[in-house]
Amino acid sequence: MNIPPRKLAAIAFFLVAMGGIIALVRTPAENTAVQIAQESEEASSTAQVLLAVAQPGPELPKINAAAEPTAPVQFQASGVPHILKDVGEAAFDHFGLMEKDFTMIKSAGFDAIEGNFDICASNEDVQYFLDSAHAVGLKVILNAGAGEAEWGYACDGKYTAEQKPVWQKEQVRQWVEKWKDYPALYLWDTSNEDGGTMPYGTGGTMPDLNWETKFALSTEQLQQAYRDVKSFDPSHKIMIRMNGWYFYDNDSNFFRPGNAFGKDVADIVMVNAYSNVDEYFSDFVTTIMLRATRSIHAIDADVQMVPALGVWREPPIWVKPTPAQLVNDFNQAVKTEDLLGIGFFKYGAAGSEWL
Repeated sequence: MNIPPRKLAAIAFFLVAMGGIIALVRTPAENTAVQIAQESEEASSTAQVLLAVAQPGPELPKINAAAEPTAPVQFQASGVPHILKDVGEAAFDHFGLMEKDFTMIKSAGFDAIEGNFDICASNEDVQYFLDSAHAVGLKVILNAGAGEAEWGYACDGKYTAEQKPVWQKEQVRQWVEKWKDYPALYLWDTSNEDGGTMPYGTGGTMPDLNWETKFALSTEQLQQAYRDVKSFDPSHKIMIRMNGWYFYDNDSNFFRPGNAFGKDVADIVMVNAYSNVDEYFSDFVTTIMLRATRSIHAIDADVQMVPALGVWREPPIWVKPTPAQLVNDFNQAVKTEDLLGIGFFKYGAAGSEWL
């Protein structure tokens, strides 16, 4: 079964609790930005499940890049830090977020967030994001290669036909040096599914069926991004995101075009283990994380792992996971070797097609 990487334009839901069960859901037929459903049977049960797996964990681990790499951080299964990724929408002022959003995310038990924007974002918006996160005690992962602008795709969306990704070292240097000393900063993210969400990837605005061989990032490009960002900021570790389906659809040769990896590519790998398809596989997260961890560690034994679970829907492929499925996935995720934390996708913005 070959499931393509997630699309950027989709339908999402995220559930939080604040003074009771509040369900935030968006469907294709809805025109309102947020539908708040209190005490409905479906919303209540699903919210309780998400909250059950998103209770506050311990203080976020310190991962100073200068620390001895042979001593990876270990966590108890009952106290794993939680990361909420792709928070907000790049097209909106302040990414469509208000201070209450950060409070709600923190109240739901998350320890860190990753913004849904790249180096095109304005200083004002990024400062707001960092300040708001810091005010409620959230750490922040910032893009420094996971966005398309870092690879030469213009901020105005005007691309050259068949344009290949080219690393923008100087622009990234300016971005990293601007934000590297901010106290809320946790990690840098230098790749999102090997470029699969860039314009010509399956999650891009102009998807090409042959994107893996034509437009995906190579191992050498990922190494260059890692090397450069590390030279700009030696104090923070670097993460990449990988598409978990490559580890489920194949039983070997995982690192191929569209899913590149190599030595000196990342300190942390987040594997998008999105099981929320119409045909649910109960062994999905275990299989993916075992194969990913073992194959990655065969190349770089110091890499720490972050499984990321899908809690959104995007018909006809992506569906809302049931409470039992989410609990099953979470229980598998916490058994990941060299576990740094667990990610969840995603939190949108009022007025967007995401919620």
